[in-house]
Amino acid sequence: MRATPAPPRAQEVTRTVHLSAPDALDRRTPSTTTTTPHQAQRTTWSGPLEALLGYSPADASAGNEAWWLARIHPADRARVLASLAAHLAPAPERPFAAPARIWGCDYRFRSAGGAFVALSERAVTGRGGGGYAVGMEGVVFGTEERRGEREAFRRGVEGRDWLAVVADNTPSGIFMMDPLGYCIFMNAAAEQITGFTFREIYDYTFHASVHSCRPNGDPFPLHECPVYGHQQKGTAAKNEAEIFVHKDGHHYDIEYSVSPIGNYASGGAVIEFRDVTEQKRIEKERLNAVLMTEQQSVRIKADDVHKSNMTSFVSFICHEIRNPLQGVTSSAEFLLESLQKLATITEDLATAKNDVSNHDSVRARKGLTPPESNTDGKASDSSLQSPSLDTTVGSFDRNKLVEMEGLIAQAKQLVGNIQVCAEHQALITNNVLDLSRLDAGKMEPSFDVVDIQTLGQETVGMMCSKAQRKHITLSLDPSKSRPLYLKTDATILRQILLNLVSNAIKFTPDHGTITIKMYADPPRDDGQVTLHGSVTDNGLGMSSLEQERIFQRFSQANRRVAQLYGGSGLGLSITKELVKVLGGKMHVESTQGKGSTFSFDALHYPPTEEELSTFLPKSKILHSKVPPAGCLDDATKPPAEPDTHHPPPKFRMIGVAEDNPINLQYLAKHLKKLGYRYTLCTNGKEILDKFCAPDSLIDCCILDMSMPIMDGLESARLMRQYESSLVAPNKPRSLMPIIALSGNALTEQVSVALAAGINDYLTKPCTHADLARTLSHWEYVVHTSGGDEALSIRPGTAP
Repeated sequence: MRATPAPPRAQEVTRTVHLSAPDALDRRTPSTTTTTPHQAQRTTWSGPLEALLGYSPADASAGNEAWWLARIHPADRARVLASLAAHLAPAPERPFAAPARIWGCDYRFRSAGGAFVALSERAVTGRGGGGYAVGMEGVVFGTEERRGEREAFRRGVEGRDWLAVVADNTPSGIFMMDPLGYCIFMNAAAEQITGFTFREIYDYTFHASVHSCRPNGDPFPLHECPVYGHQQKGTAAKNEAEIFVHKDGHHYDIEYSVSPIGNYASGGAVIEFRDVTEQKRIEKERLNAVLMTEQQSVRIKADDVHKSNMTSFVSFICHEIRNPLQGVTSSAEFLLESLQKLATITEDLATAKNDVSNHDSVRARKGLTPPESNTDGKASDSSLQSPSLDTTVGSFDRNKLVEMEGLIAQAKQLVGNIQVCAEHQALITNNVLDLSRLDAGKMEPSFDVVDIQTLGQETVGMMCSKAQRKHITLSLDPSKSRPLYLKTDATILRQILLNLVSNAIKFTPDHGTITIKMYADPPRDDGQVTLHGSVTDNGLGMSSLEQERIFQRFSQANRRVAQLYGGSGLGLSITKELVKVLGGKMHVESTQGKGSTFSFDALHYPPTEEELSTFLPKSKILHSKVPPAGCLDDATKPPAEPDTHHPPPKFRMIGVAEDNPINLQYLAKHLKKLGYRYTLCTNGKEILDKFCAPDSLIDCCILDMSMPIMDGLESARLMRQYESSLVAPNKPRSLMPIIALSGNALTEQVSVALAAGINDYLTKPCTHADLARTLSHWEYVVHTSGGDEALSIRPGTAP
């Protein structure tokens, strides 16, 4: 059918009103005035206003809202205002509902010629916070002209097939079948989905055309067809799933709805269906992605739980290993000391024997005879009155002296082997623990102000004795020793330096040199500073191939190095990971036969002036006994024996709590050797009671963390509570340092201990030198501060 030309559209004018919420609601009623008092309102007109009503848009806009209200027919004005007031009321609950969003009203309006014209206005209202109206924009048109226009359009399309129009413009396929199942109507979407045209399918039933073959190729009997069943039974179906077969033979997923027409005798059914193959594919991919995400999440959680469990297990094992290691280390130290004393006595006996032999030789040269004896074998009276050196030494045979000296030397060697094995076992334990923490992601840096040069000096001091065993000169480069303060993690940075220095000592020959450098570049534009650290030795060196694998776990430079020097192959790998934790990178430069330089660099922020001013006074006290910057070896003599004479200790009484009897015994020997008075306890409750006693002299405590009845953490907390409860004027003792000595070495375990009031943390095995250095440090701190304030935590306290 030829389309009927549409008549010209009626004139439409746009009216825009800008409102000031919330006072836009304050409209006067027509009984008081015909205008509104809102100075903030502004009304603009656009479009063919002059053609519709005879006014220019400029004149109408200049008049604002009052201009519009004044020209509404007096009989309509109240109705329009009431309708508008109701529409513009606040709508906080449903600001976008139709009553609050759209407004329409019909009214009579006086034209420029004076006659009233019937107008219709349809507007959309915008709303802001609280549901207040902030503006309206609508169209104004002649009511009769628009009504005539719509009536003319309706008459122009009356003869069209509306069913075909609707069906051909829907994306769903539509079949209409008669009571026998034959297709009597098929829209364009159905042709596109099935691949059939209406003429091709007309002589076949719907089931035979698109539903007679299962995906596996088996026939689909008509009596099993759910679509045909709905049509036969006169039942409806909505959005059910099925599989149709395309004209070209491929199967596809559909969702269909069935609406029966009458019953079997009088009608068929209308089938609406959609190809959902792509939709199902996307949904399947989405579900697979969700499943994979959930599985990944479960795996991650399981991995986290496993890592956490493994970390706890490794921590427990390391703790259990460290306890006996403490006994082994202390036993070796004291056994070596006893053997040294025995060797001294043996040397004295050998010297005395030589003196006897020399004396007898002199007598023989002078023709003197040995002292006479009686016939019964007893010495004469003169010999009894003046015994010779020979009788002083007795019948001690020189061969036995030589044999004893050999046994002592052998025993000293065996003790040395025990010490080496204990140190190696402690190193492996630390490496395993560090590896576990790194793998579990539990090593998080804590950035505080650190004196970099002092930290380097401390590293030299801690490794000095180890270097002296091989007569190695270990030093901090003085050219790079200018004061340097940065915000970093002192514990991790110290561990990096200790690992690198320990590695250098291991592979540097006797009488070699090792140099530590610590310096920083000028600040960047963002304020950060690049810290450079390096450890250089003149040891074995490595080839380029060996350098490539040196940072791999459980890997060493080559098999010969592993056989000669031993080790787990974890130290440098862990060091590299520690550098990454600080956000830095690790480097190595090496020449075979000349030595190696292991270096690292990381970005850090310098402290603010306020942070530095707070840090420096504490640093002055806490680092007052920093080791020297160099540890120079005297090649002509072995390392000096530790001095057994100490100045009188400043601690009156040291309380010791340790549940392992062997470790407790050796702690007592260490303290006795250092000249301290001490009291021994086997659990935290026992030492707490002694500390809280009115006549207690305890002014320093050494606590194991894991003990029965009461552990070290709880004991330390209660000690600090007791100190806090004391009234200041009657305070019987100064605040005391509490030192942890534990096999637990995880960072979080140390943090918990420090939070409980512990000042320092030593991990087992702890040597005599470690204990002496720690006690000396806290003696100085306590007696410098006077003990009147809470003691600071020792910088870098950690395993």
